[in-house]
Amino acid sequence: MDVIHSRAYKILRSTLKAGWQARNAPCALCGQADIRYDGAKNEPDSFELDHKISRKRCLAMGKPELMLDPTNCQPSHVRCNRSKQEGDGPVALGETSEEF
Repeated sequence: MDVIHSRAYKILRSTLKAGWQARNAPCALCGQADIRYDGAKNEPDSFELDHKISRKRCLAMGKPELMLDPTNCQPSHVRCNRSKQEGDGPVALGETSEEF
C-alpha cells in the first residue's frame, strides 16, 4: 500500500487539518487565510495538505517516511498546491535585516 492511502497518513492529515482549522491557518503557498477547511474535495479554495518536500521527491530520495513527518506538511488551497505540481514549495526567506 502506498503511504498516502495508509491509516497513519489519514490520521496525520486529520490531526493536522483540525489544528490548522482551529486557528484558521493561512495557505502556506499564497499566504491567504481563506482556506475552506470543510469545503468540497477538489474545489479551488478547499483545504489540501501540502508537502514541503514533494511526495515524488520523497520517493526519489528513498525516504517515503518524510510524507508522514508533520514538519514536512503545511496547509494549502487545492489551487495553490496543484499549481505547485510536483515541485517543492517556496523557500522561506527568513527575517529582513532592516526596515525598508
